Amino acid sequence: MSSSRSGELKSAMAYRVLALVGLLVAFALRVHRLGEANVWWDEGFTIGLARRPFPEMIWGTARDTHPPLYYALLWPWIRLAGDGEFAARFPSVAFGVLTVAAAGAAGRRLGGPGVQLLALWLLGLSRFHIWWSQETRMYALAALGIALSAFFALRVACKPGSFRIWGAWALSSSIALFSVYLALFAWIPQSLSLLWAIPRRAWPRWLLAHGTLALLMLGWLAFALPRMATWSAGGPPPGWSAVLQLSAVLWTTGISTDVERWAGPAVLLIAGMLPGIAVAAREAVRATRRIRDLFPLALLSIGLALQPVAVWLITRPRSFLYTPRLEARYFLPALPYFSLLLAFSIARAFSIPRLRPFALVLALGAFGLSLASLPAYYANRHWRADPALLPFLIRVYARPGDGVILVSGDRAPEFQYYYERIDGTNGLPPVYPVPRQAVPVRSDTVGGELEGIVRAHPRIWLARVESHLQDPEGWVERWLDAHLHRVLEFPFGHNALILYVASPQEPAVPAENLARLNEIHRLKDPSGIFLGYDRVGRGFRPGETMRIGLYLQPGRPLSLTVEWIRRPDQRVARTELHVPAGSGIRRGSLELPVTPYTPSGDYVVWVEAEGDGSVTIPAFRVEGTIPPPSPSEIARPMSARLGNRIRFLGYSLYGVQQGDPPEAAPGDTLFLDLYWEAESPIPRSYVVFTHLIGEAWNPATGNPVWAQDDQVPLEGAYPTTHWIPGQPLRDRYVLRLPAEMPAGDYLLEAGMYLLETGERLPVSGEGADPTARRLILGLIRVRPRR
Repeated sequence: MSSSRSGELKSAMAYRVLALVGLLVAFALRVHRLGEANVWWDEGFTIGLARRPFPEMIWGTARDTHPPLYYALLWPWIRLAGDGEFAARFPSVAFGVLTVAAAGAAGRRLGGPGVQLLALWLLGLSRFHIWWSQETRMYALAALGIALSAFFALRVACKPGSFRIWGAWALSSSIALFSVYLALFAWIPQSLSLLWAIPRRAWPRWLLAHGTLALLMLGWLAFALPRMATWSAGGPPPGWSAVLQLSAVLWTTGISTDVERWAGPAVLLIAGMLPGIAVAAREAVRATRRIRDLFPLALLSIGLALQPVAVWLITRPRSFLYTPRLEARYFLPALPYFSLLLAFSIARAFSIPRLRPFALVLALGAFGLSLASLPAYYANRHWRADPALLPFLIRVYARPGDGVILVSGDRAPEFQYYYERIDGTNGLPPVYPVPRQAVPVRSDTVGGELEGIVRAHPRIWLARVESHLQDPEGWVERWLDAHLHRVLEFPFGHNALILYVASPQEPAVPAENLARLNEIHRLKDPSGIFLGYDRVGRGFRPGETMRIGLYLQPGRPLSLTVEWIRRPDQRVARTELHVPAGSGIRRGSLELPVTPYTPSGDYVVWVEAEGDGSVTIPAFRVEGTIPPPSPSEIARPMSARLGNRIRFLGYSLYGVQQGDPPEAAPGDTLFLDLYWEAESPIPRSYVVFTHLIGEAWNPATGNPVWAQDDQVPLEGAYPTTHWIPGQPLRDRYVLRLPAEMPAGDYLLEAGMYLLETGERLPVSGEGADPTARRLILGLIRVRPRR
């Protein structure tokens, strides 16, 4: 074998290996943290429709804003694999990886192995494509149809007489068109470019392929159009510049928020494609087969340019069909065009020696933008327990004859997803979404909404999920409070689950529910008191609450000691839980709010019933919290006490010109970090005050305070009742100096008080002013205004 032949084989093998690695990386990126995000509205709606019997589902898709193909594929899948977050999203992962492979194949037809690898890796690393390959929606399938049809369009241009290739193009086109109606605008450039590129003798095949597609689509539209609703998502229509800017940022970075920040790099990257496109266009014009060589550029360029136009058009107000808001997902069908055109332009620029450095910079910029945006994307994928726990509690306590009133604003599909899981929904109480008559609920309509429901059910569950959107005055809850007895309540921040009954009764857990629910884990307790527990959740972050349900059968009043322990042996919190005597099974709720300083790691809960033994329950993992500050961080250490439980360790001051005293100017903003430590649990929540006191009277405040920032520590995220004894914390305050502030020396003071009474905590130690109950931190000199 000649050395040149051997080199070609090695090169071909290297390309195959790199392509395979690219596909594996694409799969890994799309499956990573796939189930680690809650189902949102669109996903809940999609899965809810796919849960219905097949004919009913098809009927429902006719009223939807998208064709039926994705639903038809999802319907058997969730019956085979389940409808959990991971399982329901996995088909989109498969469609996404196939799209990456199809883009690579199209790139090879477009410009050889180099373009193949570039297109494959660019799309494989695209945050935008990864995002929608992790959603239970049809957009990844539509992008697959566009990528496949682009590949077969390139083949048709070379072999316009092949019925087999025309059939493959028509089939792949139908995948796109029957997934998302908007894919039509990404498909039209293929159709027209092919008509321009192929010889006239192939036009009958073009007509046959299009006729087949038209018959299929017209047949579906004849069924669907009479059933489609006319409505608008609301909001003013976007301007043309907003559409262009969003499309550029999405295709280059996959980021849909803070678009202005990323617009510059996105525009630079897109502008960087022009030299390579110009090189390719010049070579095509000079070629003997000019039209066929220009065809790929026309297909990709027009397909890419038409998508923002299409999005702008469909968001214009009109009086028929659905008028959507500007959404990121509408740009996804054209993303394979962008990856192919970018890869092609880099390769063509690289083929010109003097443009090679430019091509390398362009490639590094494209991959750099993708890689830089991925960590934040994955960090935001987080599964919260509360949306699943609220409907789960209905299943725990449900009895025959119960009914559920759901006041959810626009969150009904999310609630229904967790409530109507396929694995055991038989016998669940029916759900009545309210309001049905007037939005928002009014005092004169609430009775008509609820009277019939209450007559039909002896027990009523009120599920408030974002209820302020449709019942801001709380008329539903007021009406139920006036007509029924509230016997059970589970608060979830501004959401809640409440049980109402006609006559007061003990809210016990039915024994059959305890045996039926897989989420309840049984405990082996010789005393017979501890029956089991539930722990709905995975990882918890600051601002969330870890909740464990403990199932008990108390024959007498119980006093339980509950300790939350971070493994291996750090006791983070200790509480008492009192359970009254009663018959039946009780559920006690063990809760620990996660604050910014809750130690990260794995937790267990130790529960002891006085005189009746104890149990240890594996809990959850805490993540995303911050470590306590070290003493070396404190610029100005101090030693003082507030009350008999709180130590003040010192402070750091930023935004001043260092000196003795530090100096600032009117209009400056000062940042004050206070360092605290609890010596023992603090039973009450205190507000921290920070003031800048001058000798002159401030007419704006009516006192000598010229700047202040009073708040519950960490802007309310870490109240003193949650402080962990022995663990220091850093607490930031912002002091904004007024522009009219007179020059002079100002006193910087801090302390704590009860919000309810305004009473300050007594102080002692360094900097203490016991009479005024404040800590004097020092002086700040304000320079004269310039």
